[in-house]
Amino acid sequence: MRRREHCRAEAVLAAAAVVSLLLAGCSADKSSNAARSTDDASLEHAGPWAEDFRDALAHGVSDYEAGILSDGQVTTAEVEDAHDRISRCLEDFGYTITYSADGGFEIGSLRGASPSNDMTRTNAVLEACEKRYDEYVTMLFQETRRNPEKQDEAKITVACLRKAGIVGKAYTERKWQSEYDSGVFSFNDSDPRAQQCDLDPLGLWRDR
Repeated sequence: MRRREHCRAEAVLAAAAVVSLLLAGCSADKSSNAARSTDDASLEHAGPWAEDFRDALAHGVSDYEAGILSDGQVTTAEVEDAHDRISRCLEDFGYTITYSADGGFEIGSLRGASPSNDMTRTNAVLEACEKRYDEYVTMLFQETRRNPEKQDEAKITVACLRKAGIVGKAYTERKWQSEYDSGVFSFNDSDPRAQQCDLDPLGLWRDR
């Protein structure tokens, strides 16, 4: 139950030839300024997430992504457009991507062989495409949608778990934080009710 984890293979290094090829193709989408100034970004819609948007813009994102993030919000249309661009980028290298409504994705192949047969190349291609279009767009879309006021994560999650009957009153926010950090929970985190609390603890968007 770790909503922010991507469903990608965990290759540590990418082949130098592949990376060089991909980075060459990405150059046209990058800003001419390595360290983008955030002074021009109004962030008028960011609210309590303003620092996160500012940090993303300061990271040196592509011009395309900066255009999305500069007003401090990510709309459904914008995240869908970013996903479409990632999909077309991957197709150029023989891959497909299927996004889940709850977050995460699966990578497939247009050439028959499983992407897992060459995890190094698959990850290098995916990361290069994300560098062009979606380093932060999806993450900020998901996080601002599920917790728009940026309330304490442990507090809202534990409250949801208690309400759902997954944990009792003795289960503390400190215990949840410790278990979240370790990735090992003392309750069944595969229970649909627990997954609901992980993805949408405030009940704002996800159908139960």
